Amino acid sequence: MQANNFISMKNTIKNIIFDFGNVVFPIDEQRTVQAFADLFHCSSQEVLSYLFTDDIFLQFECGTVSPEDFMNHLREKSKVNFTKEQFLNAWNAILLGYPIEHVQLLLALKQKYRTFLLSNTNVLHTQEFITIAKKQNLPITSNYDMFEKVYYSNELKMRKPDVRIYQHVLDDAGLQANETLFVDDLQVNIEAAATLGIHVQQVTKESGILTIFKDWI
Repeated sequence: MQANNFISMKNTIKNIIFDFGNVVFPIDEQRTVQAFADLFHCSSQEVLSYLFTDDIFLQFECGTVSPEDFMNHLREKSKVNFTKEQFLNAWNAILLGYPIEHVQLLLALKQKYRTFLLSNTNVLHTQEFITIAKKQNLPITSNYDMFEKVYYSNELKMRKPDVRIYQHVLDDAGLQANETLFVDDLQVNIEAAATLGIHVQQVTKESGILTIFKDWI
């Protein structure tokens, strides 16, 4: 979206749907890949071949595979009988913590717009979000405090960029697509939302939500 169009659109937008990872909350997949490589005594390439690219990962994010089954799958692949604690340490290494400025921005935006979270995630990470927020002593206890409603892929049994997940949010919250802005860092997710007539804005390293929404509060 062109900058001028985005600025002029501000007054027509009533609802904002945010992605989570690398939009609200910084993540680093390489940290988890390296942690599993160390745990499995293998290369990062081997970890990637059956961690994020395997169908069972997608099923885990859709909530159709349990954490125990996911861990057992990785034990079979790696031939390493790791403990649950070792798994969680590696799995959660991806999560870098909440920037306080993002929390403050979202709390402010919530006062002016209907705001929502739509995230591809899994039950273990959603639990860890709460733990991290508590450790950081933030003015929130969980993601639910920053938004009117939170939508997680593992609870909805579908994930982005499946168009059905965007339609579910629109229908469930009673939103009009032409009054709604969707913010995500991945082009494929942006393009899928746009097919429904939702306004979209992509987050980049150069233009995060602090920059995008600096004149919206």
